[in-house]
Amino acid sequence: VQMVDFESFDGLATTGPVLVAPNLTFTGDMGSVLGAFIADLGENGLWGVGNKFAASDFIGELRFTFADGLVSKGAGALVNHFALAPLMFSVVVSAYGANNQIIETHTVAVDTLESSLNEGLFLGIVRPQADIRSISFKGNSVVVDNLSFTTPVPEPGAFALLLAGLAVVGFVARRRRPY
Repeated sequence: VQMVDFESFDGLATTGPVLVAPNLTFTGDMGSVLGAFIADLGENGLWGVGNKFAASDFIGELRFTFADGLVSKGAGALVNHFALAPLMFSVVVSAYGANNQIIETHTVAVDTLESSLNEGLFLGIVRPQADIRSISFKGNSVVVDNLSFTTPVPEPGAFALLLAGLAVVGFVARRRRPY
């Protein structure tokens, strides 16, 4: 399992794409920040004092996509969001497969104390097969830290292409060998 903690970013306001780990790219809606310092989450407390994180604007999406030809079996992060009674908002976590289609999605309300600091839930998706191309977190002032994912693996098509390439290299090497 690999993890991204966003400590190497320093308040970068961006929609991306930004490489946040080898073979993992961030994109987000306007107002997204990598390496944010602090977020007031209303009745869900404060986030970020002492550590950096990724954050969306008041309404937004944070998406993390594996490099072309790579997929993962599971991904998730420590997540919280802005909440204000009587409207207790929620986070939508979605996994996308090939062709950017949603393959699994969940809506979760995170409820932490107003006095809480850096508290949330680990929200993620684990699939029986490695078919997650990207994962996103959507909602109101969503904050994400310690993004974790299983090591990306080549998609079957990319793996077949790799094997074909190795076969060609082996064939050429065999033909060049003196007798």
